[in-house]
Amino acid sequence: MPLLEIRNLVVRYGEIEALRGVTIAVEQGQVVTLLGANGAGKSTTLRAISGLAKPASGDIIFDGHSIAGLGPEAIVRLGISHVPEGRRVFPGLTVKENIMLGASNRKVSASQISREADAMFDLFPDIRAFSGALGWTLSGGQLQMVAVARGLMAKPRLLLLDEPSLGLAPVIVQAVFRIISQIRKDTTVLLVEQNARMGLSVADHGFVLETGRIVLGGRPDELWANEAIAAAYLGGHAKSHV
Repeated sequence: MPLLEIRNLVVRYGEIEALRGVTIAVEQGQVVTLLGANGAGKSTTLRAISGLAKPASGDIIFDGHSIAGLGPEAIVRLGISHVPEGRRVFPGLTVKENIMLGASNRKVSASQISREADAMFDLFPDIRAFSGALGWTLSGGQLQMVAVARGLMAKPRLLLLDEPSLGLAPVIVQAVFRIISQIRKDTTVLLVEQNARMGLSVADHGFVLETGRIVLGGRPDELWANEAIAAAYLGGHAKSHV
């Protein structure tokens, strides 16, 4: 049984149908990447899983149970952590304080949360020196690492990552994706990316979204071999294969 299964998911924003019958599955221990152009429905898919967008129809199954329609707080408690696009680090809090906030769903002592936050700097050594720095002083790449570390503090079984490479220099993008490769040992990851090369470099499976529909799915080598990848990013219309 997949850890996460989305079945015929439809999400609407007013009259706009953002997702039109999306069906995907994510197995335990996988990294799965959602690819597609702006407006394809990638972020909406993550928002529906984490309870930030309400499905109009369809179902979202996590660990064998439907979570469609649950609120974000309940979904976090089930073991799903969402790192949204834009990082959303609190500028007036220190790096360590921002990271510690990720454990707010867990009933553990403040001292344990502090120790776990310190341990995050082993995974994210590039921000260790900024532990006591305020969020507003960090670069975009540093903010992204803080955001991912904060997401991991929830001890999620499933981590939703939305555009982790957006706006970052290539060397920082490589560092962020090295971390994604490391965390997959303990955490299943559903990744949204416009950078197809980086997104598929860490993936076991990928799906291409176009105007709210899945038009292609397969292993990274299968996706690279299909001209539909190029069509999706150039605004063409890929032939449906799923």
